Amino acid sequence: MFVQPVDYFLAVWFVLAALSTAYVAWDQFRNNPEPVVMKWGFILVTLYMGPLGLLIYVLADKEPRPGEHEAFTKPLWKQGVGSTIHCVAGDATGIILAAAITAALGLPMWIDLIVEYVAGFAFGLFIFQSLFMKSMMGGTYWENVRKSFMPEFISMNFMMAGMAPVMSFLMMGSDMRAMEPTELLFWGVMSFGVIVGFITAYPANVWMVARGLKHGLMTERKPEFDKAREGRREHAHSGAEAGVAGHRHHEEKRKPEPTGDRPSHSAHARVDEHANPGHGGAGGNPGVGHHGSGHRSTHGGAGIAAFARIGRHPLHPMLVPLPIGFFMAALLADIAYWLTASPATASAATWLIAGGVVTGAVAATAGLADFLANAEIRALYHARYHLVGNVAVLAIGAASLWLRNSVGEADTVLPWGLSMSAAVVALLAFTGWHGGEMVFGHGVGMQAHQHEAGHRVRRQGSRSGHGSAHGNGGGGSRGPHGGHGMEPDATVPQLAAFGGVSVLALALGMIAPANWVNLTLSARDVGGAIMPPGMVMDRDTPAAVMLDMAAVHPRLVTASHGLEVRGDRELQARMENGVKVFDLETSVIRWAILPDVKVDAYAINGQVPGPRLHIRQGDRVRINVTNRLPESTTLHWHGLILPNEMDGPAEITQEPIPPGGSYRYEFTAGQSGTYFYHSHDHVDRQQALGLYGALIIDPANPQDEIAADHDYVIQLQEWLMREGLTFPSMPMDGGQPNYFTINGRAYPSTDTIRMKVGETLKVRFIGTNNGFIHPMHIHGGPFEVVARDGETIPESARFLADTVNVGPGQRYDVVWQARRPGKWLIHCHIGHHTTNNNVEEKGGGGLMVVIDVQS
Repeated sequence: MFVQPVDYFLAVWFVLAALSTAYVAWDQFRNNPEPVVMKWGFILVTLYMGPLGLLIYVLADKEPRPGEHEAFTKPLWKQGVGSTIHCVAGDATGIILAAAITAALGLPMWIDLIVEYVAGFAFGLFIFQSLFMKSMMGGTYWENVRKSFMPEFISMNFMMAGMAPVMSFLMMGSDMRAMEPTELLFWGVMSFGVIVGFITAYPANVWMVARGLKHGLMTERKPEFDKAREGRREHAHSGAEAGVAGHRHHEEKRKPEPTGDRPSHSAHARVDEHANPGHGGAGGNPGVGHHGSGHRSTHGGAGIAAFARIGRHPLHPMLVPLPIGFFMAALLADIAYWLTASPATASAATWLIAGGVVTGAVAATAGLADFLANAEIRALYHARYHLVGNVAVLAIGAASLWLRNSVGEADTVLPWGLSMSAAVVALLAFTGWHGGEMVFGHGVGMQAHQHEAGHRVRRQGSRSGHGSAHGNGGGGSRGPHGGHGMEPDATVPQLAAFGGVSVLALALGMIAPANWVNLTLSARDVGGAIMPPGMVMDRDTPAAVMLDMAAVHPRLVTASHGLEVRGDRELQARMENGVKVFDLETSVIRWAILPDVKVDAYAINGQVPGPRLHIRQGDRVRINVTNRLPESTTLHWHGLILPNEMDGPAEITQEPIPPGGSYRYEFTAGQSGTYFYHSHDHVDRQQALGLYGALIIDPANPQDEIAADHDYVIQLQEWLMREGLTFPSMPMDGGQPNYFTINGRAYPSTDTIRMKVGETLKVRFIGTNNGFIHPMHIHGGPFEVVARDGETIPESARFLADTVNVGPGQRYDVVWQARRPGKWLIHCHIGHHTTNNNVEEKGGGGLMVVIDVQS
């Protein structure tokens, strides 16, 4: 059901997204010449980003005319788009799946964000990059994981830095349906988050493509197309064939060598790719990674030898990311505690520190084994300070864990725990990844970099970030067995700076929202609540407040009534063994307060106000209450002297009546006068939504009744209705009412009281309203105040007035005499309370009743 205007927009958006995705899928597999994994990347991104994904595809990747894909996709900005596409396709899929699962499990929002980051990073790295692209990247699965780690880490950090604030502010904003995977709004927020994440990740991807760290868009042609194109090229350039023969190769003339070596991918320099059993294909070719580098060495003039291959690929580099992830997450949790003072974040930091210590010990053990087993590794300076850094990290982490468990989690975070976490992350940044990845990854099981002047590595292929299997340079075409090799030229300081900035952006995106919204809440806590426009919510706003102030969900409405159905109808009792029995049932209805205005209300017996209970002093009454609300409730008999267990306050004198439950109230009426009953569970919500009714008790001696020609009950209430939804009105920001009713109707739909000159009218003012004082005034002369709060005022103490302030819970009985003919008003003397949504209709609105006096 559509309950907000945004729902209609989202429905159209997702229809357009489906159509856009269908077109991209059809065009990719029918017309566009690129690897299958890139086809699926564009399909997924268009599914998440809708028409914007289609626009990106058409502008950056869709082949404009046959044979032009290579040249069309060559510009760096388009290559950056391609790199971002296969980042977002994998990462967003993991994030969205994790968001749906964590919402279903009812995890707090801050944990949701951490799980979503881990899931997005894991899916992007281990599934989309290293598994789905394995056949194209070359090398083993774990080699591709290693080579993809740093680029994926940077890209994911920037993407999550954009997505996290979007999810935090929109999901924990005014419409918490955004936290429910069963709602369109949830998927709308995810779509918008992916769009923002794409934008924030794009600049980093452009830089990584330019530096050869990542691939961008690629072209994959069928062999027959490549042969035909090569034939055309040979014919066009036959005059220059001899001069460039050493730089070109021909598929139809080349015979596979027994070693399975692939040709060079550079159109500008001949490089010799060393055999590499740890990173190569079947014949020992160097692994050529989607994110990493196929490590080659140039021969000739320089004459500088490359490091030799050392054994097989070690376990240590595969384990290094685990403690890094745990310790970084622990630092984020400590910062979150610093900002929110939530004990849950301190507890989470302790568990994350424990995970970092355990996985760090395992990684350090594997690293020590690699270090002791290889003399070449022991000779490297980086390996030695890396191991020293490992020991320092484990020592600080273990000390932090001991302090947290012995002194107390929350007490330890500030300042010691936070400082220790920062020190651990700083050590990891300085000695951890560089030592573990560069030394144990590049030094073991694969070719190391050549140590030329300045430790430079020549990049291969075009600046667009991908080479050609057929000598096409920047075009990026590859045959069915070709690799996409690159030579990154980013320096370690550049990577460290870029990685550090990405971590800072991630930390800001994940933690900064905790200053404004309560990230300790979960989807289960807030239950898809919709907050009133203008409500001030902050990081201290608990779920109970949100639920009490939330709109009545239209899906809960069980009946709808127009102006023909009245409230305050007298309910006839049935007699059971001398006891007057009344049956009351609460429910959610749609109630008309004006011809064109309906509110979603909590009703008793399908009416607002609830039915009038009219009994006599001394009667024994039994009231059976059945609860059909979505929440618990009770009823309180306001002003009556009763046995304590019949009084009604929830969890004080009785257990709340659960949804679907019932409770029996039974007592003897020992008083007389004007009273009322109302909810006493979530009172500010339920009474403000209509859960009340009049209780009139006649005196045992009829002569004690103050007689009048007419008797009229006025029950006051305020309503808040915005954007088609009904909220409980309250005297606070975002809760101020804009409609006001007497007996469930707003003027001009209120009753007209008809009298004759000389007749008297007893008006029973009942403050069934929840949070406002109403100075009730009658035109045409003063009235006599004869009773207050159910107690008859002695005749000598009665007084004349024309206005009484009726506060919440108060009752006044007044007697007014019709002195002259005409139309005389009963109304609240606060001008705003006699308007309907700030507008006057036919002379007024809201709390107004007309007395029509005839001569």
